[in-house]
Amino acid sequence: MTMPRFLKTTSPGKRRTLLLTAAIAAAACLPLSPALAQANSRNVSAAEWAKIQEAARKEGKVIVYATMGPAVHDRIVEAFNANNPGIKMELVRVVGAALTAKIEQERVVQNVVGADMMLTADIRWAGDAVKKGYLKTPVGPAAAAYPDAWLRGGQVALMAPTPWVMHYNTNLVKTPITSYQDLLRPELAGKIGGVSLVAEVVTLFYKWLDETNPGYLEKLAAQKVKMYPSTVGSANSTASGEIAAGVFSVIPVDNALHAQKAPIKTVIPNPSYGFAYGAAIVSWAKNPNAALVAQDFIMSVKGQAAIVGNGESGSPVPGVPGALDTSKVNLSLIDWDKVTPEGVKAFEARWNSLFGAR
Repeated sequence: MTMPRFLKTTSPGKRRTLLLTAAIAAAACLPLSPALAQANSRNVSAAEWAKIQEAARKEGKVIVYATMGPAVHDRIVEAFNANNPGIKMELVRVVGAALTAKIEQERVVQNVVGADMMLTADIRWAGDAVKKGYLKTPVGPAAAAYPDAWLRGGQVALMAPTPWVMHYNTNLVKTPITSYQDLLRPELAGKIGGVSLVAEVVTLFYKWLDETNPGYLEKLAAQKVKMYPSTVGSANSTASGEIAAGVFSVIPVDNALHAQKAPIKTVIPNPSYGFAYGAAIVSWAKNPNAALVAQDFIMSVKGQAAIVGNGESGSPVPGVPGALDTSKVNLSLIDWDKVTPEGVKAFEARWNSLFGAR
């Protein structure tokens, strides 16, 4: 089994490259209840899947912690509930590292009602969770068909390859911004927004920006960037005119503002950097059958369509309507096998020295 370490797509006419590495061997799941006992495989018989669905309807709900944009969450909940009568998805948005921190708390105190599954951007934590036996193997028709290359440890479904983007207020910026270097224009000093280090993926974005543009972070810091606790806050401030441009956002958040006719222009830099979310079921789920059904839905064409929206991200599943065509984006994804806690901590210290601890 392999999984994506580094995805790079080039402009039309150039070769698209996908480098894969050997996956970490899937850790054994914690034992399932007798009703769910099954081989460690994503494929189950139609009869067994029917039993899981019936048990899920008896549980009646599935609780999901997710860290995507609000509009994406709304689409996921609406699509799941419409396609799974008798099971209600309750989705709680938890931003950044707070999501996995909350999951860890619930793992220790398992008598609380908490998440059955998660949609997280913290793939390093999720990979460690596989090895520690914190997660369950997804099963079902969509799970069985899911590309092996997009499963981390056999249990975390990587999905929605998403580029980080820039944006600017079209009322305030008359000369289009097309690259990160454009944010260094003198007239933009004090008018640029960013996102503070609320999650490891944000840290890795700035680290990539620093490594691919030597000396850039010092120049950006000199622009007196205003840091926000989330992409939503930064994007709203750009749309309102509080700031003129933002160095860090995602297409789903920007699209919500486009739908409101906000004067905001989204730019996918070339080259760009991004990440994939991971969907996983916790081994202590209070609604384990409903979690299996929800996970399988997330891995299906309908579930993926709800996630990608209108070109907001790509999908590893073929034939998903609305998926971003990553062959037209010079995009590289985080190589999680090269991410170390020590490297992250060292860069955070450097970032804080430039932008101030936030």
